[in-house]
Formats: sequence, C-alpha cells, structure tokens
Amino acid sequence: MRTTITAALSAAVLLGRCRDGLSFAPPRPSAGVRTRGPANGVVSLDAEKAREGTVMVTRSDGEHELAYRIVRPMNLSSAQAAPIVALHGGPSVPSDYLYPLGDVVPYRSIVFYDQLGCGKSDKPDDASLYSTAHSVDDLRVLLRKIGVRRFHLYGQSYGGILGYEYLKRLSEEEEEDEPKDEPKCLSLILSSA
Repeated sequence: MRTTITAALSAAVLLGRCRDGLSFAPPRPSAGVRTRGPANGVVSLDAEKAREGTVMVTRSDGEHELAYRIVRPMNLSSAQAAPIVALHGGPSVPSDYLYPLGDVVPYRSIVFYDQLGCGKSDKPDDASLYSTAHSVDDLRVLLRKIGVRRFHLYGQSYGGILGYEYLKRLSEEEEEDEPKDEPKCLSLILSSA
C-alpha cells in the first residue's frame, strides 16, 4: 500500500506543482512517525501529533457519528500548505490503512475520516442509509464542521469515486447558481480509482 501512496503522490510532483504553489515532498521520516513498528511494517503516527473526534451526519433515521483523525492539526489552516483530505476505499474499509500518508507528506495537515459504516464511525443496519450521494453530503458536513477552507482531495479506490462525485456535484451547483459557502478543492489526486 505504501508503494501505491508514494507512486500517486510522486505522480502529483511529476505533473507539476500544486495550485497552492507547493509540491509534495519526497518520502522521508518525519517527527511523530514511528518507523520501527510492528512486524507487519505498518507505520503509525504518534497520538500527540494528531487530533481525533467525531461529527454528526443526518440520515432518515436520525443522526450518526463519523470519526475523523487530523494529523498535524496545527497546520490545518496554513496559507502556504493546504491540507490533504484523504478518502479511503471500501465499502467497509476503515481509513487507517492510509495513515502512512503522514510519512510521505510530512509538512501538511492530513484529514482522515471513516465513512459511515466503516472503522470507528457508526454502522447502521439499514442499507438505505448508504449511498454515494449520502457520502458526498457527509464529506461536505465534515469539511464545514472541522473548518477546512481550502484543501487537496486524495481519493483511493472507492474514495476516488467519492472525490469525483463531490467535485461533480459542486460543478452542477455552480451551473444552477446555487449560493453556497463551500470549501475550495485545489486538486484531486486519484489512486487505484
């Protein structure tokens, strides 16, 4: 998986600089990263370098919690290095397999979250509560509630589909001249999508 993440971010460097004027850094160890980890080779980020929490999203049966983790939260509103919002694959796969992004991109905030039904987020039994449209709504709620104003979107597998659908909806709303105060997506990076 680390190779896939590194390759996708390396492709972003090869294609040029990001719109915020900064390119992604090459892979290197950073503060808060434990490189000598478990036998399976998984790199984990120290808890004190991340902030975890939940946001509430609404469905027809009520409210549900989405769990999130922000690596380097102190950089979340940086004017020089917009954060990356990472969308995991699935369905039913938690976001923790993407945590090595924190090692590959050591100077930006990275927002991970578990989509509804995955990882630490609520897992309702009613199948009608799950859809790509609902997931796009959830992403918008998350961005607003954690205060992200501009960001790069990284979509891995199903997360790439979700990222595409998010941008497609924003484009359709702009055509309809619907007024909104939406965070600005600076780029979309697709990995195995």
